[in-house]
Amino acid sequence: MKIINVLVSNKKGGLEQAFVNVSNSLVVLGHKVEAWIPEDAPYQSALDETVEIVPFSAKGFYDVLAMLKARRQLLRSAPDLIITHNSRATSILVRSRWGLPFPVLGFSHSDKLKRMQGVDTLVVLTEKMRQNSLREGFDASRVAIFPNMIWHVPELSIRRSGLEPPDPVKLGFIGRVNPEKGIDLLLEALKWLKRRGLELRLHIAGTGDSESEIRELTEALGISEVVVFDGWVDDIADWLQNIDLAVFPSRYESFGIVVLEAAAYGCPVVSTKTDGPASQITHDQDGWLAEVNSAESLAETLQYAIESYTDWPNVVGKAHERARRYSMDALLPRLQQLLERAVNDGRTQ
Repeated sequence: MKIINVLVSNKKGGLEQAFVNVSNSLVVLGHKVEAWIPEDAPYQSALDETVEIVPFSAKGFYDVLAMLKARRQLLRSAPDLIITHNSRATSILVRSRWGLPFPVLGFSHSDKLKRMQGVDTLVVLTEKMRQNSLREGFDASRVAIFPNMIWHVPELSIRRSGLEPPDPVKLGFIGRVNPEKGIDLLLEALKWLKRRGLELRLHIAGTGDSESEIRELTEALGISEVVVFDGWVDDIADWLQNIDLAVFPSRYESFGIVVLEAAAYGCPVVSTKTDGPASQITHDQDGWLAEVNSAESLAETLQYAIESYTDWPNVVGKAHERARRYSMDALLPRLQQLLERAVNDGRTQ
């Protein structure tokens, strides 16, 4: 099939990695892929070399010029299927293809579904997101669950063992630095744990709009000497080699591909019970879950996880098995079925 895959983000993070993984998986399945992305998209270099890049951007959900450009390009490309990611790309492409025989499969990476209306097939990441889509009025027969994939799951190597945890324990956060990710909660928890006498060091990998505020908060809390800002990290596997315990304190997380990446590379995880991580992690078996938006719960969960150090190899082993279920190799057959279903459903509209 000829497939157009559209994302109008010029940032870098989990959403963009999911887009890259889908694009490259389509190539592996033997499809011809056009990636419509902004000219300055920082993830462009991660796309397979056979993917044709079409510069495309949109200033909003109803950018008329973007719609006209998209329609002209659709007529030239004549795809078998259009795939869109999130609201802006979906809003533009659904309107652009009006009257044209090109079905649209829309990936929603959040619960913001208002502008996902009009797709032939809606794809969500978890069962909880599917239930939300039904409440929003989507036809159950047109909604499919397909989780984010992880490209590679290496053989597991247990990196840490013994009777006592490392001193200090190196905590690691990786992701965008914004309020949604809850880094302020992690800093509060770190302060409490420091007062309790735990020797900890926090590495923050990522950049974002709230970075200056987070730096100021580390100073205000008196913990700047144990917080390290690593900036944006391209090689997650290498970065995780120096992390003892990955922490994801999000207030909202639709999936959390970094949770999978940590599991794949043998790093134990503490996360909040947001939708995505809670759909992956079984508390106290293959990771640990804290309450959402509670620095106190996060501190208690971190302390419990650290005190469970002797069980880390078992936890890491179970998490690694979980990660395998989300690998590209495991999910490629489901992706092909999803594509075929989307094309067939589009023809019956």
